Amino acid sequence: MANKRSVHGHFYKCLGKAIAERRKRLHLSQQELAEGSGVNRAFLSNVEQGKRNPSIGAVASIAQGLRMRVSRLLVKCEECVRDESERAS
Repeated sequence: MANKRSVHGHFYKCLGKAIAERRKRLHLSQQELAEGSGVNRAFLSNVEQGKRNPSIGAVASIAQGLRMRVSRLLVKCEECVRDESERAS
């Protein structure tokens, strides 16, 4: 089993990927999503790249800006983690 740090890193990369995919599907720029979420654009960029680990409050704000439930965003993230671990097997 992978160590906890790598598992968490993988989770946050998938979270960032899910956020970026939804943002692009809605035709929003990072700036527009940041303004709609109440977060800093640079922070949002780092989250999308998996470089920052957002708090659950920040995730909730971003989900609101994406017009989706936090639970749905986390399901998307979980699907990404599962898909990537299946590819690695």
